[in-house]
Amino acid sequence: MPNVLMLAAALAAQDPVALPDSAVIDLAPAANGVAYQLYVHTPPGYAESIRDYPAIYLLDAEYSFPLAVAIADHLTARGQMTPAVLVGVAYPDKTVRGYRANRSRDYTPTHVPDGGYGPEFQAESGGAAAFRDAFADAIIPFVEERYRVVANTRGLVGHSYGGVFAATTLLSRPDLFDRIISVSPSLWYDDGYAFALEAETRGDALGDDTRIYFAVGSFEEQQGVHLMVSEMRRFADALDARDDPRLTVAGADIFDNETHASIFPTALSTGLRKLYPPGE
Repeated sequence: MPNVLMLAAALAAQDPVALPDSAVIDLAPAANGVAYQLYVHTPPGYAESIRDYPAIYLLDAEYSFPLAVAIADHLTARGQMTPAVLVGVAYPDKTVRGYRANRSRDYTPTHVPDGGYGPEFQAESGGAAAFRDAFADAIIPFVEERYRVVANTRGLVGHSYGGVFAATTLLSRPDLFDRIISVSPSLWYDDGYAFALEAETRGDALGDDTRIYFAVGSFEEQQGVHLMVSEMRRFADALDARDDPRLTVAGADIFDNETHASIFPTALSTGLRKLYPPGE
């Protein structure tokens, strides 16, 4: 039987596992004062090719980016998704407090003093408009200047608070993204602010080919807390009822036996296949 201490020391000496074809890039502070960190993954064959690729931006990069790299490369290799450049938007502060504070600030459309992670974090809420400006003025230009990506064809993936950011970005800044995956969106936020925004923006111009995909877990319908399944259905139906030829609701799927914590990988895989079919 091997010596346990020797085995532990040998394991500790090994190089850490790294994601292939991926880099971490620190950006200068944007106009909102936040220094964003980008995780960028180029698809297999990128270095040898001369083509441009769609860019897909992911919120909550610490968990979404490694999942997206594995899923996208797997689907691409099997001809079920067009190859894409993945960009996770992260923050240097990896603590639990930093995670909660950053997403409470950047992903929420309005300032609400209570709810979410509690008053300490909601004190920073309502920074979504400034975060969109950071995308427009700093994050997207950086990526489009340094990587071969298709200009003006961009994807956005968000979950929970990130999901409501993605859905409201479609309505308030349709120039930024035209392929959106909104997973378990917090449409309850600020007494249903997203629904009021949807009604207010009916008839506003969208991109010529805007597509959005929604997904939620069946276990997320919590009576007395958040009716996330019902709210997602209602929001997707409202967009579909616009009958706008520029907008496609590519799905509003409810996955059985999935929770708010477990839904993301399934939703991401399905959304990527629906919005990025091979050959596009």
